Amino acid sequence: MRNSPKLCVAFLIMVLLFGLSHELPPFWPRTDLTMTNNLGGPVFTVHCKSKDNDLGVHMVAAKTDYHFSFQPNIWKTTLFFCSFQWNNQVKQFDIFDAPRDQDDGYKFNWTIKPDGPCKLGKKVKCFPWK
Repeated sequence: MRNSPKLCVAFLIMVLLFGLSHELPPFWPRTDLTMTNNLGGPVFTVHCKSKDNDLGVHMVAAKTDYHFSFQPNIWKTTLFFCSFQWNNQVKQFDIFDAPRDQDDGYKFNWTIKPDGPCKLGKKVKCFPWK
């Protein structure tokens, strides 16, 4: 039985689009996310996770930042949630939520303030802590 050229082309397109491990192909841009400590003095500890990745615990000194990058999925379901601790307080926030953020580009800069995180850009958008 002879393979159809159309079937081979369709299979090749599927491999290029979805990759062998169902992740996005390498030509899809990675998303870069930076959080800057603007609490006004104290060091904070941040622990970010997604469904598939635990980024570990990091200490962020005043006026310094923590950065990570990742490959969002094409279904707009990527979610990174973080806990922040400083001065005996524990706060939580979804630092990347694909339905909210994915159409805003591939570089995200956040400032972490006592009253909540703010996403910087053309428009500053601040959010309350959870």
